[in-house]
Amino acid sequence: MYQRTLILTLFLFLFSALDSYSKIEIDINSPTIQKIPIAIPELNAIGQVNKNGKKFIEVLKQDLKNSGLFQIVPAPPLSGSSVNYQAYFDAGADALIKGDYKASGSNIEIAIRLFDLKDEQPIIGRSYEASPGRLSEAAHRFANHVLKELTGIDGFFTSKVVYVSGSKRKRDLYLMDYNGENIRKLTSHKSLLLSPSCSKDGSKVVFNSDKVWDQDLYVIHLYPRFKEKRISKPYKLDQSAEWSPDGSKIVFSLDGDIAIASSSGTGVRKLTRARAIDVSPTWSPDGTQIAFVSDRAGSPNVYVMSASGKNVRRITKGGYNTDPSWSPNPKVNKIAYVKVEKGGGANIFTVGSDGSSEQRLTWASGRNETPSWTPDGHYISFVSTRAGSSNIYLMFHNGHNPVQLSKGAPKKFPTWCG
Repeated sequence: MYQRTLILTLFLFLFSALDSYSKIEIDINSPTIQKIPIAIPELNAIGQVNKNGKKFIEVLKQDLKNSGLFQIVPAPPLSGSSVNYQAYFDAGADALIKGDYKASGSNIEIAIRLFDLKDEQPIIGRSYEASPGRLSEAAHRFANHVLKELTGIDGFFTSKVVYVSGSKRKRDLYLMDYNGENIRKLTSHKSLLLSPSCSKDGSKVVFNSDKVWDQDLYVIHLYPRFKEKRISKPYKLDQSAEWSPDGSKIVFSLDGDIAIASSSGTGVRKLTRARAIDVSPTWSPDGTQIAFVSDRAGSPNVYVMSASGKNVRRITKGGYNTDPSWSPNPKVNKIAYVKVEKGGGANIFTVGSDGSSEQRLTWASGRNETPSWTPDGHYISFVSTRAGSSNIYLMFHNGHNPVQLSKGAPKKFPTWCG
């Protein structure tokens, strides 16, 4: 597991009653989501007012809105150090976030707490000192804590997204914060670069590119610096690789069959040898099964087999189905995929690994493609042309609360890191 160097310090507030609060319950598997009403007033300035205090709250609010599980309740600003629980409860909130900040040289110090308004007690507290460039990261970290405490879901707000951008045959990999900020270029291939997949620990990305040969597999290490290596042999068509959950292996398409290899590309072994084209493999959360796309029955459809290549079974039917992506969360245990429609449209669906409970998630016009799960396995990112240019969107695993994460130049093949 890699470690990132943070220009950020974190201290815990200690509360004697933290283990006794009544957690706000939310059924994450319900077809409809009852959002948690939460009040988030501006931070209280201790000393000189600083614009970064407002920015922290803006980022925090946007994170919680993007989760689709919170309703921000308008509320009057707090005054003093005490909390008027009843006033915020009467305003319709079940939870409250209250904090103070002060300038400390070029940095800003923030002390912030989450309160349960029903039980009238604090739940968690954190204190951050951050440079202006790391202020968003501090807000993302606290948003993760809030999401976890109130819903039980691990937050994704500190995660990075790797994606492909560029013209048809002059593409490269880029890295951004989950919300589209801090974009950095990772490669200089200027080639037909496709299908990045980030390892579970967020330290490296495997992708395919025709930079040198037809399509080869490359691995780029993200930390401590970008370091790239080709791991497949030339004169073979290697593509759409994905890391195993434990990071020890990759599964990929090799000349139209599904193959498996070590993380370094050695010990290649084919799992399928059908008279068909087999592509786009994806691992089950426990690494014992693999879903993939095959046209062995005519049109492309999604199949599932054991990780040894046995017990192949078809789980989608009808039409043209492609781009499977298996949730890394065994409790969710859904496979997202794309159904291409007559006339050129495409939409995201999910289905159980046994072919049951198919559900359509997107309804917007245009193309909605390349689904990818957040590390917690509850959210799906995808690329959509609904607003014109192809950009990255995020939605809850039942299709609720679709939000646009990126803007600008067209982006494709998002994968989540860390």
